[in-house]
Amino acid sequence: TNATRNRHAPEYELIDTGVFEEGRYFDVFVDYAKERPEEMLIRITAYNRGPAPAELHLLPTLWFRNTWARGEQVAPVMRRVDGVGGSAVVVHATHPELGERWLYAEGDPSLLFTDNETNRLRLWGHANPRPWVKDAFHRYLVGGETNAVNPENIGTKAAAHYRFEVAPGESVTVRLRLSDRMPREYRGRVFGRPFDDVMS
Repeated sequence: TNATRNRHAPEYELIDTGVFEEGRYFDVFVDYAKERPEEMLIRITAYNRGPAPAELHLLPTLWFRNTWARGEQVAPVMRRVDGVGGSAVVVHATHPELGERWLYAEGDPSLLFTDNETNRLRLWGHANPRPWVKDAFHRYLVGGETNAVNPENIGTKAAAHYRFEVAPGESVTVRLRLSDRMPREYRGRVFGRPFDDVMS
């Protein structure tokens, strides 16, 4: 150990922001497991470490890397799939090179859609080609801008919006599955014991 102090090192003052006072925060753990090469299982668990009930918004998000803005390829697309039934809501993602994928979100979260496009208006004062840009989920949730997300449930970026009230010391868990298998192949059994067995 070098006990000699570096005389050129800057000095920093420790600032207590109070952000962790009384344990008022959430611990969020995300676990991944692969059932098959094209089958990703996702489990998100959030613990309320505070002394009182607290509201929690989880937004597991799927997006395509933007390579189409420079004209390198045709833009991919994500859209909501209705009428699936079972225990999940579904996003169908289609990409010209990667093919088709489905994101299954357990339960009945709201689905939010936008485009993975820079907000030109906010950054440079230039008009956006379409009003749904990559900061839409923040603007929708934090800013209350309901028109920030695409009302047609389509885009190149999608999130499942879970909202919970979590008791002190308690946790909530959501499960998701990203797969190349279409909904009818699961026969309504996207989650359940097989999911938990693979995750274990």
